[in-house]
Amino acid sequence: MIAEVSALILAYRYWAILAISLFEAPLMSIIIGFFVATGDVDLYYAFALVVLGDFIGDTFLWVVGRRFRPLFERLGLKLNLSRARARKVIEYLGSRDRRAVVIAKLVHGIGFTGLIAAGSVRMPFVRFILTCVTVTVCQSAVLAGVGVLSGRAYQSYASLLGYVDAAVAAVALLALFLLYRRLVAAIGEEKPGE
Repeated sequence: MIAEVSALILAYRYWAILAISLFEAPLMSIIIGFFVATGDVDLYYAFALVVLGDFIGDTFLWVVGRRFRPLFERLGLKLNLSRARARKVIEYLGSRDRRAVVIAKLVHGIGFTGLIAAGSVRMPFVRFILTCVTVTVCQSAVLAGVGVLSGRAYQSYASLLGYVDAAVAAVALLALFLLYRRLVAAIGEEKPGE
């Protein structure tokens, strides 16, 4: 998957960064850090696009939660959740909404449900989005730093491999040359009648 994402970024640059960030901003943060280290993308522009993509994705999830709350309530009743239990969960999330959003942003895989729940419990949008953007900026900065460091490590390793490849090639050529000389010497030592 990383190879495909990398190919998309190399082909479409910033459009690909924005599109993929809608769904997977943390992964994209690491990848842009790597490409910043290799000199393929600009750090500030790519970082801003990752934050923008995550902002759009989080907003969409909040709107889904806000808009489809009646549907979720009906589904909750079908899942044997009593109205009292559902109300208790909503009250709990409502009093700790920022903490719930931070946890939802940091837990990958199922965290989107927390963002939908934030819209469903009618968390104020400004409060929601400020919390999301703060977490995104902090998380993406750390992950982009990891990407930059890994990109630099890769470049160092690649240049080291270049030296190792050159040394192996030189040893192989020397071995072939010595083998050739030995064969020529062996052929020259043979007597014509033999």
